[in-house]
Amino acid sequence: MQVYDSAIAQTPVISALKGVWEKRSLLRLLVARDLTVRYKRSVIGIWWSLLNPLFTTAVMYYVFNTVFKAKLPDGQAFMPYLLSGVLTVTLFNQGMTMAADSIASGAGVLTKVYVRPEIFAFSATISSAINFLFGLIPLTVVLLISGKHPGIKTPLVIIFMLCMTLFTTGLGLMLSIAYVNFDDSRSLINIFLLALQYMTPVFYPITALGPHTQKVIHLNPLTSYLQVFRDIFGGNAVATVHEWLMMGGTSIFFFVLGLYVFGRKWPKVVAKL
Repeated sequence: MQVYDSAIAQTPVISALKGVWEKRSLLRLLVARDLTVRYKRSVIGIWWSLLNPLFTTAVMYYVFNTVFKAKLPDGQAFMPYLLSGVLTVTLFNQGMTMAADSIASGAGVLTKVYVRPEIFAFSATISSAINFLFGLIPLTVVLLISGKHPGIKTPLVIIFMLCMTLFTTGLGLMLSIAYVNFDDSRSLINIFLLALQYMTPVFYPITALGPHTQKVIHLNPLTSYLQVFRDIFGGNAVATVHEWLMMGGTSIFFFVLGLYVFGRKWPKVVAKL
């Protein structure tokens, strides 16, 4: 059995990707574990992962339907517009926080045998993406009820999910360092995620905001992800080339940055697990 030695020189990013690829069979097992153990004693199983976004959507629809429905461009239905926003934000929140928690929760393995720690973050974000796929079922139903359909761009959802997985994995790896070093980091991140949700056009159209506020909202990377998803699944937005580039660029940038920062800090982090 190969024993982990933090003194061995590692090349950040390259070593991490190589290690995850070599242990891809373990990655599949971890993803399966995340999806089964979490709902092992649940009656309705994985569908619990949909209750929160569906309940949130129902409440937001009741509160904001009258205010923002009329402000959507012609041809856009408010319910699928809202549900797609909630699903996107839920995917981001779950993927990032689960990836950050996965390192600490995997301490029992990481401190005893040599396993690339990044593989735990990958398994967390991949399982979150699979949960997201189940969320497309009620979204499809809502689209059909609203007189719309997913459309021919639907297969591009794979690109959206890939970008979101890279994005949340990179952010989650950086957050995992804070989670191990600072007990208050979880509370701070929850506050940040709540603020980010309101800074993302989940329940309101960007056009309903003032010019200055629109610029701030567009600086939020999650806005581009949401616009792309709404465009390719249901046509409740028109994603620009800039938004596609923003989505792809931020996913690669934060993924590489997360792997690099985590790789540099890991030798010190593992000693605190």
